Amino acid sequence: MNVSEARMGNDDLTGTIDLIEESGEGKSLSVGEILDSVKDRGFGPLLLLPALITLLPTGGIPGVPTICAILIVLIAGQLLAGAQKPWIPKRLARIEVSRNRFSKLLNKSRPVTQRIDRAIKPRYSFMTGQAGNRIVAVIAIFLALALIPLELVPFAAAIPSSVLVLLSLGLVARDGLLILIGLILSAIGSAWLLFYLL
Repeated sequence: MNVSEARMGNDDLTGTIDLIEESGEGKSLSVGEILDSVKDRGFGPLLLLPALITLLPTGGIPGVPTICAILIVLIAGQLLAGAQKPWIPKRLARIEVSRNRFSKLLNKSRPVTQRIDRAIKPRYSFMTGQAGNRIVAVIAIFLALALIPLELVPFAAAIPSSVLVLLSLGLVARDGLLILIGLILSAIGSAWLLFYLL
């Protein structure tokens, strides 16, 4: 087994970055190619990818947070509905970004993701079952919708996207503690938003 194959089996942030970089061919990287690289690993990685892309420096590319938000809503909606296989529209799948620029931004994040990877592990299994998945799906939809207007505010999208990463990584790694932390942060953020608006 080569390094790439070994990484493919790892349910972590750094492994997800490797999957993104290894997907597709050519100078451009399409949304469809990125999602195809993890489509056989369930809904967790498909939620993690767009959330991670928005949280990392790649989220600073104009339009990326909105595209990722749409993807998260589509994927989380299918997870909530109990779909067996994820689906995205062909027009969305054809959207492309520069592979070179994308790879440079991803590589800057590796030291951080590697430290995070050492802390995650399967635990609190009562949060990683079917009920937990659907709770995560509902929260993910609301957080993703918040990403769209927040794209206009510098660095503001990092707040909901960081919670989305926690929730989706919890699904991928079967780490119920991450899901619990994500849900608590979502509740705190919602309460703060309501207080701010009212």
